[in-house]
Amino acid sequence: MGIYEHPILQDQKKKSDGIVFGSAFNPIPDPVIALVFTAVEYAIKQWASGFLVSGSQFSEVDYHDVYKRHLDGLEQWRHFSTRTAQALARHQQRLYSFGRSRAGFHDVPERAKTRFDNAKLARAGAAIRDASDEE
Repeated sequence: MGIYEHPILQDQKKKSDGIVFGSAFNPIPDPVIALVFTAVEYAIKQWASGFLVSGSQFSEVDYHDVYKRHLDGLEQWRHFSTRTAQALARHQQRLYSFGRSRAGFHDVPERAKTRFDNAKLARAGAAIRDASDEE
């Protein structure tokens, strides 16, 4: 399991926004990664004593600076070098594929997405014409 791949970070519902609006999350955008890690940081803080300490809320007022720190960290990683930019891009794509897989959706090869190829459609069209000629 690599960075950002822990199951706590993956929504496993087949009707989640990441599945329904997949193109908006492919690859996983920086703001989504930053928001998830902000939420994780909030949860860790709630349990830091070993017991749940409630009282604070996960709000923009309280966690904007934390979110911005995570977002800026991703930007720094992207702009550090060409290699780190490429690694981040690959990782964001891998996160998208991993999340889809965890939700039960597996990437289908492009060829398999088309139900019928042109030769099959031509044969079907010819068969329909032949059948109508017999009537």
